[in-house]
Amino acid sequence: MAQKKKYRKTLNILEKSKKQSQFDYTEIFRHIRTNIEFSNVDNPIKSVAITSSQPGEAKSTTSMNLAYIFATKYKKVLIIDCDLRKTMLHKYMRLSNSHGLTDALIEFGKTHRFNDEYFQTINDQSFSGLLYVLTAGIHVPNPSELLSSGTFKEYMKVLKQNFDFIIIDCAPIGSISDAIPVGNAVDGTIFVVSAKDTKRKDAAQCVDLLKRSNVNVIGSVLTKADSGSGSYHYYY
Repeated sequence: MAQKKKYRKTLNILEKSKKQSQFDYTEIFRHIRTNIEFSNVDNPIKSVAITSSQPGEAKSTTSMNLAYIFATKYKKVLIIDCDLRKTMLHKYMRLSNSHGLTDALIEFGKTHRFNDEYFQTINDQSFSGLLYVLTAGIHVPNPSELLSSGTFKEYMKVLKQNFDFIIIDCAPIGSISDAIPVGNAVDGTIFVVSAKDTKRKDAAQCVDLLKRSNVNVIGSVLTKADSGSGSYHYYY
């Protein structure tokens, strides 16, 4: 008998529930999208990495819902799971992880050709087009080396040519340095802070590390904050 796939529940703006009805999370993420778009008028942001200091601060949830809200405006939006040690996006989005980013990078390193068979798609009546998803893919023993490679940099350049907007869910920078090479390959990085879990000292040290590594930190998203306007806020 085939094993039933295990999915994870989290905040999903495409799924309306009574628990979410007290806040308009769609509008909150739309506001975050606007802030991202206007964070640099001279050099428009078309690709962002999302990281945090530690696991459990809702960075993957933030990444997923940002992808959903960008897909309501842009025809070809891509979300990538670059948290190769603790893959979550495919569980939240109820997708297969039989192949994904690692598989695509291995092939691209050999052929230098863009192959779209590794992408899965999600459609919703609110979308302008399709949301493309590149899950983490097969487990590799050297995630840091893979993401720091010239192959990854070249692959990102190709992706930027093929998609209107790209969102990348990275590993927490306080745990591992994977978010640095990813941050260097995108237009901007967003740092997620949990009002309930993140220590101020840890957040400051992580943001400082990113900036010293030439990562363009364009803002922060505060999650798990109890307030009358919802639990997500965007700050510069």
